[in-house]
Amino acid sequence: MLEAQDELDDLTSWLLILERIVEQSANMVVITDADQRIRWVNQTYSKVTGWSLEEARGQKAGHLLRGPATDVSTAQAIGHPLRGGLSVSGVEMTNYRKCGDPYTVLLNIEPIRNTGGKVVAYFSIQSDVTDRRVLEHRNRELQHHLQEAQKLARLGRIDFNPDTRLLRWSPEVFDILELAPGQIRQGFRELLGFVAEEAQEELRQRIADALAEGTVFDHEFPILTSQGHRRWVRCRGMPERHVTSFRPPGTWTIQDVTVYRELIEQKRLTNERLKEMVADRTRHLEEANRSLEAFSHGLSHDLKKPIRHMVSYSEIARSAMSEGDLDAARHYSAKVVAAGLRLQSVIDGMLAFSRLGRGALHPSRIDLALRMPEWLEETASSFSTQPYEVIGIERLPTVWADPVLIQEVWCNLMDNAFKYSGMREVTRLEWNACPLDDGWTVSLRDNGCGFDASEQAHVFEMFGRLKNPTNIEGDGIGLALCRRIVQSHDGRIWAESTPEHGSVFHVWLPCEGAKSAVRPLRQDGQAAFNGPQTKLPGHRLSHAHHEP
Repeated sequence: MLEAQDELDDLTSWLLILERIVEQSANMVVITDADQRIRWVNQTYSKVTGWSLEEARGQKAGHLLRGPATDVSTAQAIGHPLRGGLSVSGVEMTNYRKCGDPYTVLLNIEPIRNTGGKVVAYFSIQSDVTDRRVLEHRNRELQHHLQEAQKLARLGRIDFNPDTRLLRWSPEVFDILELAPGQIRQGFRELLGFVAEEAQEELRQRIADALAEGTVFDHEFPILTSQGHRRWVRCRGMPERHVTSFRPPGTWTIQDVTVYRELIEQKRLTNERLKEMVADRTRHLEEANRSLEAFSHGLSHDLKKPIRHMVSYSEIARSAMSEGDLDAARHYSAKVVAAGLRLQSVIDGMLAFSRLGRGALHPSRIDLALRMPEWLEETASSFSTQPYEVIGIERLPTVWADPVLIQEVWCNLMDNAFKYSGMREVTRLEWNACPLDDGWTVSLRDNGCGFDASEQAHVFEMFGRLKNPTNIEGDGIGLALCRRIVQSHDGRIWAESTPEHGSVFHVWLPCEGAKSAVRPLRQDGQAAFNGPQTKLPGHRLSHAHHEP
């Protein structure tokens, strides 16, 4: 029988899949309970609809988003299969943002069932297709304008007298060329002189082919008018049979199709943009649906295993109690409790991690030298029997940060320092700070067990934990939260360590009003400890009291 930790390791991999769906998806993700009341939404949902998670939680999506233009029959068509435990795919309807603006959404909803087959929740992937519909509408408008332009176009005419070899241009031809009637000689050479240079060779070849084969000449080509304006014209004519060959048409028509060509080009560009948008939306939706399907099946499958084992532990404990083996009963009861608490801890940490960044920052000036002792006392209270020594806390500067979130960073870092130096007689915490790159680098050095250089990047990953020591409790969530918080301040966090010689964690925060990431920061951590390491007067706090 596998230990609960093995099952939880499998579960965390699926939770990481959910994290990628939520944080990277361009689509809205909504989770509702069995009554279709919203329990959770991602950031894209809040960005599109204007409703935050706190505002949306407990609301029915239909009551929150429907409005005057929402089709009632479509809403009913969605509700009917869901009530029957079926999925909904590819349904399009009009919803309303919090500000009252309508938008078009494409819905895909999947029911999630428990081990007994009962629907306990719904996962929904929603795509905002408003822009695509606007482009389609614009495309229809362009098509309409194109048709109108074709109706209203005026044709110019050129008459050719084969006997005299003379031409006569109609007034429309002069208008197209931006000439006054009779301004130039009405000849083929003069007419060809207005054809754009890059189109002349093709035009001559097309005329020669039409005369050789006796087929209709119909060709569009660019011209430059007498005023230097570039236009497109369409020229048509039917060669006339003469004895055994063909001679030039007696009548040519010339039509200014500049507007038509411009509309064609606009239509082409619009179609390309529309295709790109559809392809991009389709790709994101397919990726999200694949990930959602994999997560749903995997989560449903992997949740069964730890629950099944917890049930097994309970049955063994009950059997042991009936046989009077109280030691075995307590042993397996402890396994059930430990697995349950661990599962709750991981899920709570995952939710905290995914929700981080949903609310706006509220930065202010924070005197770390004043506040850090308070945070240290709060952290140290969890290690009441562990004496500690503090060095350099008076060096700390005033920084620009959100007071609630930055406290979370330092409490996590100090908590790690206590945990990983528990084998020392005294835990030593040494602070240092220096200005760097339009900001402050604040560093905390401990005398813990340290870690290998190969694990430096791993420690900031979600659920990333050091290989040794394995007896230290933790979920591998704290440092991931620290990195997310620091990055939300446009800052950086990194670490350096040597096994058995402690660790140094560095946090760089920009000054008030400074642009983020002004220059790349040094990643070796030397900036925070780049001078003589004289031990400044500190204070030793030894706690004699014990946990109750």
